[in-house]
Amino acid sequence: MQKFMSVICYFIPFKKLRKKFRALYVKANRIKYRHNNKIIIHLPNGKTITNPHRIPELKVHFNGKNSTIELFYPIKFKTCEFHLINDCVITIHKSCLNYTKIEAYNESVVFIDENTAIGGVRVHMLNEKGTSLKIGKDVVLSYDIEIYTTDTHPIFDMNGKCINNKKSCVSIGNHCWIGASCVLLKGANIPENCILGHSSVCASKLSQPNSIYAGNPCKIVKSDITWHGGIID
Repeated sequence: MQKFMSVICYFIPFKKLRKKFRALYVKANRIKYRHNNKIIIHLPNGKTITNPHRIPELKVHFNGKNSTIELFYPIKFKTCEFHLINDCVITIHKSCLNYTKIEAYNESVVFIDENTAIGGVRVHMLNEKGTSLKIGKDVVLSYDIEIYTTDTHPIFDMNGKCINNKKSCVSIGNHCWIGASCVLLKGANIPENCILGHSSVCASKLSQPNSIYAGNPCKIVKSDITWHGGIID
């Protein structure tokens, strides 16, 4: 987006107009704080920054009150967007997030541990209070991944009784690899050192670590494995 803005400014003929356009761009992307919402950035040198006006490649939208984003740098963002409504907490340790959108509503909690790499994820935490997403250390999430910590909408039987399953959070253990186009539904719990194959769907607790799971619903296809992010010889 910043490169696009630079190109647009190049074609604006007058210096004053270019300056005005840049000012409008900065103002449009300024983070707005109100009602005790805040961002805390922890720098590697031990210093902290509170409520920065902008964070490169990250758009933050606060609605409601008392939400907090806590960032432990170094963190690399690329085209990311966070929406927080009422009493939500997002904590991210040194990681790399690309094309990541998080919608956190009503006391939702997101925790991303260090050395996690995200290629493209959409996180939906809507219409239920107190749900959470926990991602462990050294996790790789590919692109076009969807994560739901709730059913999003209530479902009723013909007598008017709500039949949604009880709220259940999503957890990804240390050193897991989530393949492209996977879907993690509420209740998904992936143990450490596991691989989830392309387009798999997980909605429950997987029992065995060090394994490959695939399918809809995902099932174990190989056990006693490990993996690393290097190139295959």
